[in-house]
Parts: sequence; C-alpha cells; structure tokens
Amino acid sequence: MDTLQSFLPPNMFEKIEKAGIGTLKLLTLSVLDLKKVTNLTADDIAYLKDAISNYYKPPCITCDKLIELPKFKKISTGCNNIDNLLFGGFAAGTITELYGESGSGKTQIGLTTAANSWPNKSVYICTEDIFPVKRLKQITDSFSIVNDHCKLIFVEHLTEPHELFSCIKVRLPKLLEQNELSALIIDSIAAPFRCEGTNYMKRAEDLREIAVMLLALAQKYNFAVICINQVTASFEGSLNVLPSLGLAWSNLVTYRLWLQKQSEDISNAILLQKGIQSNNTVRELRVVFAPDLHNASTEFIITSEGLRSI
Repeated sequence: MDTLQSFLPPNMFEKIEKAGIGTLKLLTLSVLDLKKVTNLTADDIAYLKDAISNYYKPPCITCDKLIELPKFKKISTGCNNIDNLLFGGFAAGTITELYGESGSGKTQIGLTTAANSWPNKSVYICTEDIFPVKRLKQITDSFSIVNDHCKLIFVEHLTEPHELFSCIKVRLPKLLEQNELSALIIDSIAAPFRCEGTNYMKRAEDLREIAVMLLALAQKYNFAVICINQVTASFEGSLNVLPSLGLAWSNLVTYRLWLQKQSEDISNAILLQKGIQSNNTVRELRVVFAPDLHNASTEFIITSEGLRSI
C-alpha cells in the first residue's frame, strides 16, 4: 500500500486503503466490483488501473533503443562462437534468460562469463547448489593473464524469494555504489519460486517486481543480467521442453537463449567432421528471441579450461 501512496492522488488512495484492497485485486477485479467497494467512478477506476500498470510494467527495450544507448556494451562469455552469435556477448542494460535441461552447461556459461568480466567485477547469485569454487578456479587458472579473477566475483547463496528480494533491493544497490560490475548471474531464477501449492498470481507479481528492479539497476549501472532458468516438459508442438515460470516471466526478459546437449552419435559426427579429436559432448546454443539478433545457433564443447568453440 505504501507504494500505491507514492503515485496515486491522496483522495483515491484513501478510498482504496479504506476498502482494504491490494495491488493484485485492483488489477484483477472488474470495474463493477471496484465501484461497489470503493465508490470510485468508472473514469477514476480506469485511471487507477492504467497508473498501476504503467508503474509496475518493465520498460520496453527495442533494437533501436539498444543501439542508441550511449554506453552500450557487450560482456564476453569467453567463447568466440557464443560471442559471435550474440554480436559480442551478453548485452548490458538488459535481462538475458538462458534455459536448458540439467547438465546442458548453463552454469558453465555463467561461470566463464563471470570470470571474463575482468577487469570489472561480477555478482553470482546461487539459489540451488553451493557456488562451484573449484570449477571457477580451474577455469581462471587457464587464463594467460596473471590475475586472481576469483577475487573479482561476489557470491551470494540464497533459497527463498524474500531473500532474493532483499539481495536485489537492498544489498545490490549498495554494492553497485562502490564497485563497477560487468555482469550479474542468477543461477537459477526459478528455484526460489519452485514449491508445491504455488500461488501463480503472486509469483507473477513477484517476478515482475524483480525484473523491474533488475532492469533499472542494469541500465543505471550498465551491466548485463543473466538469469539461468530451468525447464518444464512440453506437451504441445515439436518442442520437448519449455522454460519454467510461464508466460509472465517470458514477457519480462529481453533475450531468450536455449542450451541443449547433442546426442553421443551426433556429437561424434560433428567433431569428426571438424577434425577435432575429443570425446566431449557437443552443446548447441540457440537464440529463441531477441530484439537485435538472428534466430541462429552455434556449437561448442566444455573442457577443463572452460568453453571451447568448434
């Protein structure tokens, strides 16, 4: 209710407060129902719904706006094939969703991006497993530049939605005032909201608020946000899996990338064709939607040193 008070006319807010109606009901109740409980006119209710929608919706980012950003930059992933696919890397000032099945390599891309954010710093928020320090050290040890990259990565481990809110709303802005970031990786965005008996309308509202805060910070401080997402089974069309969190979350991200593993037979055929002696599994990264990228894909493998183009 305090948020509504900050942008609604005082007389309108008083009637809403007296009726005891929150933001969610204001957006979902019909005009007739709102008239009954608030005694507001139809015009007032229309103004009210528009004001709330405009306040909470994330800013729209199109290709022409991205190009015109004065400090527009890309954050390298450490893999030439992926950087070429993304025209340089992950875009600063935007939210990129990276989704795929377990074991497809999502965390590996997150780790190499964090490691390659040098000389700036990065933030890695873990919501599932403990942060893989040994794997990060293995990747950074392969760099030719002598530098302790691990000291440039801030790590946070949390499991609940309210902890994620607190981190993004309170601790992250304080960190940004004193440090220049290149990337913020959340691994994964779905885990804190995955529980039985989920209130889907409340979850959509929470995700919207998180996305708004992330976009505002990313554009103000010029860093890239990479949200790793889980998948859910698909029973429609030709796709086997879809990203978790549904349509509400889909409308909040700027870029959506799909990562998948190739089968052993296909991997061996691809590596043989390219003349690469390796038993590694080939991974395919595909652009699902983006304001300034082609719907193309690229292939790479994961080695002890990180991501490797093929």
